[in-house]
Amino acid sequence: MVQNLILVCAGADSVRARESGLPLLQFGLRLQEDGGVARTLLSSGHQEYLGVMENGLTRFSPIICSQLLAEVERVGASALFVDCETHTQAVDDLLHTLDEQATKRKVQLFVPLCQAQSVIHAHLVADTAISGGCLRERFQTLTHKYPGRIAADLRAISRDFLLPSEDSEGKPLSVQEREELRAQIGAQAFFSHELCARYFTYMDKENNGHFVLFDDADTLQAKCRCLESLSVSPIFARYSDVSAFLPML
Repeated sequence: MVQNLILVCAGADSVRARESGLPLLQFGLRLQEDGGVARTLLSSGHQEYLGVMENGLTRFSPIICSQLLAEVERVGASALFVDCETHTQAVDDLLHTLDEQATKRKVQLFVPLCQAQSVIHAHLVADTAISGGCLRERFQTLTHKYPGRIAADLRAISRDFLLPSEDSEGKPLSVQEREELRAQIGAQAFFSHELCARYFTYMDKENNGHFVLFDDADTLQAKCRCLESLSVSPIFARYSDVSAFLPML
């Protein structure tokens, strides 16, 4: 079993995820534009990690931080994950103040890596779904720059990239779409040690080259081993991404 794996879930997934026995991160709160804090569906009982979604915050007041930390206390959580990637003055003020208050109250705070400039103490969550470079080198660099503060978002990837292309996102493929494509063209998949993912290539009808990058149970395990060897912790994983792989993880 992967150590320090946190399942990210909401709604009906929460019931199924809890059966795994792993800690859960549930997004039970939403920040509204005017600075209000709204509760979403949250299962009853103790919550190890509490998540809040940012929904275009335009106005900040310190009371937001007090409300969020009160919710953490109410559900008995030890950590708060603020999922916001926008860069506005209101968001910067929120994260800066929340970082200070959470530290004083001994509540672990997690924010996306892109918000590193707004916090001093919070844990920074970096995505593993890279399409270029080297996963180990990426996280080595991050752990050296932010010692003891890097966590990971273990995100299963399945994307089709047109070659050559500067697009780092590619075209999303469902598992069914990918496997049908692979069967149709008879492509053999290979393992990339740098990306810790599988890939195959093919030519389309217009003679354009394509590169398909994807994860499965083996690659997710490889990513987890890589992260654990670098003392990256915890590792967040969407329940919908890894539910089929949990017995092997």
